[in-house]
Amino acid sequence: MSNIAKTTQQKIRGHQCLHTGDISCAQPSYKQVEDFLSQADTLCLKRKQRFTDLRKQVLSLICRSEQPLGAYALLDLMKEAGRSAAPPTVYRALDFLQEQGFVHRLASNNTYLACAHPQHQHEAVFLVCTQCGYTQELHTDGIYKAVESRAKQVGFKVVHTAVEVAGLCAQCHDS
Repeated sequence: MSNIAKTTQQKIRGHQCLHTGDISCAQPSYKQVEDFLSQADTLCLKRKQRFTDLRKQVLSLICRSEQPLGAYALLDLMKEAGRSAAPPTVYRALDFLQEQGFVHRLASNNTYLACAHPQHQHEAVFLVCTQCGYTQELHTDGIYKAVESRAKQVGFKVVHTAVEVAGLCAQCHDS
Protein backbone atom coordinates (compact mmCIF):
# COMPACT_ATOMS: atom_id res chain seq x y z
CA MET A 1 0.00 0.00 0.00
CA SER A 2 1.31 3.47 -0.84
CA ASN A 3 2.00 6.00 1.90
CA ILE A 4 -0.86 8.16 0.63
CA ALA A 5 -3.28 5.21 0.82
CA LYS A 6 -2.07 4.36 4.33
CA THR A 7 -2.51 7.95 5.49
CA THR A 8 -5.96 8.14 3.95
CA GLN A 9 -6.98 4.85 5.57
CA GLN A 10 -5.65 6.04 8.94
CA LYS A 11 -7.66 9.25 8.64
CA ILE A 12 -10.80 7.31 7.80
CA ARG A 13 -10.31 4.77 10.59
CA GLY A 14 -9.28 7.66 12.86
CA HIS A 15 -12.68 9.30 12.39
CA GLN A 16 -11.49 12.46 10.64
CA CYS A 17 -13.88 13.72 7.99
CA LEU A 18 -11.99 14.15 4.77
CA HIS A 19 -14.60 16.58 3.39
CA THR A 20 -14.96 19.37 5.93
CA GLY A 21 -13.33 18.29 9.16
CA ASP A 22 -16.71 18.34 10.86
CA ILE A 23 -18.77 15.29 11.68
CA SER A 24 -17.06 12.14 10.51
CA CYS A 25 -18.07 10.26 7.42
CA ALA A 26 -17.08 6.94 8.99
CA GLN A 27 -17.49 5.57 12.50
CA PRO A 28 -17.77 8.79 14.49
CA SER A 29 -16.41 9.17 17.99
CA TYR A 30 -18.72 9.60 20.99
CA LYS A 31 -18.30 13.41 20.91
CA GLN A 32 -19.11 13.49 17.21
CA VAL A 33 -22.25 11.39 17.77
CA GLU A 34 -23.45 13.81 20.46
CA ASP A 35 -22.68 16.76 18.14
CA PHE A 36 -24.50 15.00 15.29
CA LEU A 37 -27.60 14.36 17.44
CA SER A 38 -27.57 17.98 18.58
CA GLN A 39 -27.28 19.13 14.97
CA ALA A 40 -30.19 16.85 13.99
CA ASP A 41 -32.26 18.28 16.83
CA THR A 42 -31.51 21.84 15.70
CA LEU A 43 -32.35 21.02 12.07
CA CYS A 44 -35.66 19.44 13.15
CA LEU A 45 -36.56 22.56 15.14
CA LYS A 46 -35.79 24.78 12.13
CA ARG A 47 -37.84 22.50 9.88
CA LYS A 48 -40.68 22.26 12.43
CA GLN A 49 -40.28 18.49 12.66
CA ARG A 50 -40.48 16.36 15.82
CA PHE A 51 -37.23 14.66 16.78
CA THR A 52 -38.77 12.13 19.17
CA ASP A 53 -36.83 10.02 21.65
CA LEU A 54 -37.34 6.95 19.43
CA ARG A 55 -36.02 8.75 16.34
CA LYS A 56 -33.07 10.05 18.36
CA GLN A 57 -32.33 6.53 19.69
CA VAL A 58 -32.47 5.01 16.20
CA LEU A 59 -30.17 7.71 14.82
CA SER A 60 -27.79 7.29 17.77
CA LEU A 61 -27.58 3.52 17.22
CA ILE A 62 -26.89 4.02 13.51
CA CYS A 63 -24.20 6.62 14.25
CA ARG A 64 -22.45 4.42 16.78
CA SER A 65 -22.41 1.33 14.58
CA GLU A 66 -19.27 0.36 12.72
CA GLN A 67 -21.40 -0.89 9.82
CA PRO A 68 -24.74 0.10 8.31
CA LEU A 69 -27.69 -1.37 10.22
CA GLY A 70 -30.97 -2.89 9.11
CA ALA A 71 -34.29 -2.47 10.92
CA TYR A 72 -34.16 -5.83 12.68
CA ALA A 73 -30.60 -5.25 13.88
CA LEU A 74 -31.82 -1.94 15.28
CA LEU A 75 -34.71 -3.71 17.02
CA ASP A 76 -32.25 -6.14 18.63
CA LEU A 77 -30.03 -3.28 19.83
CA MET A 78 -33.04 -1.45 21.22
CA LYS A 79 -34.11 -4.56 23.13
CA GLU A 80 -30.60 -4.84 24.61
CA ALA A 81 -30.95 -1.23 25.75
CA GLY A 82 -34.28 -2.03 27.42
CA ARG A 83 -36.62 -0.47 24.87
CA SER A 84 -39.03 -2.52 22.83
CA ALA A 85 -40.56 -1.37 19.57
CA ALA A 86 -42.43 -3.02 16.74
CA PRO A 87 -40.87 -3.23 13.26
CA PRO A 88 -43.32 -0.72 11.72
CA THR A 89 -42.35 1.83 14.37
CA VAL A 90 -38.65 1.47 13.55
CA TYR A 91 -39.36 1.64 9.82
CA ARG A 92 -41.34 4.88 10.35
CA ALA A 93 -38.41 6.32 12.33
CA LEU A 94 -36.02 5.29 9.53
CA ASP A 95 -38.30 6.86 6.92
CA PHE A 96 -38.35 10.11 8.91
CA LEU A 97 -34.56 10.11 9.35
CA GLN A 98 -34.10 9.47 5.63
CA GLU A 99 -36.59 12.22 4.66
CA GLN A 100 -34.71 14.68 6.88
CA GLY A 101 -31.37 13.69 5.29
CA PHE A 102 -29.93 12.29 8.53
CA VAL A 103 -29.44 8.77 7.17
CA HIS A 104 -28.92 7.11 3.81
CA ARG A 105 -30.44 3.78 2.83
CA LEU A 106 -28.27 1.26 1.04
CA ALA A 107 -30.64 -0.52 -1.32
CA SER A 108 -28.27 -3.42 -1.96
CA ASN A 109 -28.68 -4.76 1.57
CA ASN A 110 -31.53 -2.66 3.00
CA THR A 111 -29.38 -1.06 5.69
CA TYR A 112 -28.92 2.50 6.88
CA LEU A 113 -25.93 4.67 7.71
CA ALA A 114 -25.67 8.20 9.05
CA CYS A 115 -25.30 10.98 6.52
CA ALA A 116 -21.96 12.70 6.80
CA HIS A 117 -23.40 16.16 6.10
CA PRO A 118 -27.14 16.37 6.82
CA GLN A 119 -27.17 20.15 6.86
CA HIS A 120 -27.12 20.40 3.06
CA GLN A 121 -28.14 18.46 -0.03
CA HIS A 122 -25.29 16.69 -1.77
CA GLU A 123 -24.47 13.91 -4.17
CA ALA A 124 -22.98 10.84 -2.59
CA VAL A 125 -21.68 7.53 -3.80
CA PHE A 126 -21.34 4.71 -1.29
CA LEU A 127 -18.28 2.50 -1.32
CA VAL A 128 -19.28 -0.83 0.24
CA CYS A 129 -16.65 -3.44 1.13
CA THR A 130 -18.01 -6.85 0.19
CA GLN A 131 -15.66 -8.56 2.63
CA CYS A 132 -16.02 -6.66 5.93
CA GLY A 133 -19.06 -4.45 5.27
CA TYR A 134 -17.20 -1.17 5.84
CA THR A 135 -19.11 1.58 4.05
CA GLN A 136 -17.98 5.09 3.23
CA GLU A 137 -19.89 8.03 1.86
CA LEU A 138 -17.91 9.56 -0.99
CA HIS A 139 -18.97 12.99 -2.19
CA THR A 140 -19.06 13.50 -5.93
CA ASP A 141 -19.99 16.15 -8.43
CA GLY A 142 -21.75 15.48 -11.68
CA ILE A 143 -22.61 11.78 -11.47
CA TYR A 144 -26.29 12.33 -10.66
CA LYS A 145 -26.61 15.10 -13.26
CA ALA A 146 -25.09 12.82 -15.89
CA VAL A 147 -27.58 10.07 -15.02
CA GLU A 148 -30.51 12.50 -15.15
CA SER A 149 -29.32 13.95 -18.44
CA ARG A 150 -29.00 10.54 -20.10
CA ALA A 151 -32.34 9.42 -18.66
CA LYS A 152 -34.03 12.55 -19.98
CA GLN A 153 -32.63 11.83 -23.45
CA VAL A 154 -34.56 8.54 -23.50
CA GLY A 155 -37.73 10.03 -21.99
CA PHE A 156 -37.21 8.72 -18.46
CA LYS A 157 -37.97 10.90 -15.42
CA VAL A 158 -35.64 10.14 -12.53
CA VAL A 159 -37.34 10.11 -9.13
CA HIS A 160 -34.42 8.94 -7.01
CA THR A 161 -30.77 8.20 -7.71
CA ALA A 162 -28.50 6.16 -5.48
CA VAL A 163 -25.06 4.87 -6.40
CA GLU A 164 -23.41 2.03 -4.50
CA VAL A 165 -20.03 0.67 -5.49
CA ALA A 166 -19.10 -2.80 -4.26
CA GLY A 167 -15.44 -3.68 -3.77
CA LEU A 168 -12.74 -4.08 -1.15
CA CYS A 169 -11.72 -1.41 1.33
CA ALA A 170 -8.02 -0.64 1.70
CA GLN A 171 -7.72 -2.84 4.80
CA CYS A 172 -9.31 -5.91 3.13
CA HIS A 173 -7.56 -5.28 -0.17
CA ASP A 174 -4.17 -5.44 1.52
CA SER A 175 -4.84 -8.51 3.64
